[in-house]
Amino acid sequence: MAMSEATTGKMASRELEARIHQVTRQIPAGQVATYGQIGLVAGANSARRVGRAMSMLPAGSDVPWHRVINSQGKIAIRRDGGPDPEQKRRLRLEGVRLDRQGRVDLPAVAWPGPSLQWLSANGYDIEDLILRSQRKGRRGAWVNWKL
Repeated sequence: MAMSEATTGKMASRELEARIHQVTRQIPAGQVATYGQIGLVAGANSARRVGRAMSMLPAGSDVPWHRVINSQGKIAIRRDGGPDPEQKRRLRLEGVRLDRQGRVDLPAVAWPGPSLQWLSANGYDIEDLILRSQRKGRRGAWVNWKL
């Protein structure tokens, strides 16, 4: 039985969400990643897609959503107009400090991304990932990966 385009699209969306969660689970306690960084590795087209995947997690999920922040080093503003106090609490418990403006010191706590070994073992196209990261002008570990 052939799948309709709508079913195929939903399946792809679920697969992308699973990849976003898989990558996010790799961020160790005490470190943070940006929505864009997670999106780049997982293959999401935008940081917003990563944010949506995080917001749809059920309560009690094992995905460390609180370790994902925006590119300015801040906790993203929620629908109610403010940063998530639970996210602040969890980050502080892991030793991640926020300044008075609610930013973390990204150079000090930024996750460098998954290792090439992990990416390879989990079926990620490393060459494509490196090329996409360079096209987007990403800095840090993404650009420094060597084939």
